[in-house]
Amino acid sequence: MRFSFVLFSFFLGLNTFAQQVSHATFYSKEGYPFTIYLNGQKMNDVPQTEVRLINLTQPYYSCEAVFEDPALEPANRKLLQLTDSHGNRVDVTFVVEHSKKGPMKIGWKSQSLYPRYIEEDRNPTVVVVNQGTGTAVQQTTTTTRVVESQQDGVNMSFGGFGGRVNINTGNTLPVVEETVTTTTVQGAPATTASALPCTGTVLNNQDFELALKSITMRTTEEGMVQSGKQIVSTNCLTTDQVGAVVALYQSEQARLDVASYAYPYVLDKGSYFKLNSLFMEEASIDALNKAILGE
Repeated sequence: MRFSFVLFSFFLGLNTFAQQVSHATFYSKEGYPFTIYLNGQKMNDVPQTEVRLINLTQPYYSCEAVFEDPALEPANRKLLQLTDSHGNRVDVTFVVEHSKKGPMKIGWKSQSLYPRYIEEDRNPTVVVVNQGTGTAVQQTTTTTRVVESQQDGVNMSFGGFGGRVNINTGNTLPVVEETVTTTTVQGAPATTASALPCTGTVLNNQDFELALKSITMRTTEEGMVQSGKQIVSTNCLTTDQVGAVVALYQSEQARLDVASYAYPYVLDKGSYFKLNSLFMEEASIDALNKAILGE
């Protein structure tokens, strides 16, 4: 039973680890070669009709596709979201094409949960998908040799993203293991600088919990409102995070005040309707909608 629990914990840890990065694929529907920039950082050196980026550590980026053809204006997506509505990391595909109004755009195409292509060092890695060039942009080769001597008892050895785990029972002799890994990558890692539509940074779970705690430490609701607005205005928050802040307040007016103030700083504005459930009165919901629309 203990052994089964250890195995379950190990693989659960791998699954948790796999959710910490996202991947994105961009392709030109009309065959125009392009170069991707994330937060102002150039991703692929040579313009391609398809670009794949793996192990991106941030949930949001600003994105620009610059075309090889100078006659085409760059396509921009101010908020490139690499999580689903629950904050889970995803593997997303975007299409680069002409919009209905004419200019080029970067449009969402599809996505899947829990990316699988995870590098052990977790550094953002660029993979350029070449079209018929035959050029290997990324190549990883791993050779492992394990030599075991005669032993009494049981020995199990298995590998995973976090390394190799050996489980031994009984009397065992030394195990000799050699691993040689060679990796070649073309392109630059994604920058961690903030270039999002809002001001500040994206808070991780630990920092966000500390932010909530700092609000509750104020002795008056007026002070809590001031602290809430300060945190909102100096960071980039999701709708769910704003909802957690708004839920701290007892009065309807305080909730409405902070919710109205927070909208310009929210990353996923399309999900802001979720905050309606935090209000008891229809008039508050109407007032929030008017504030959002600038009425």
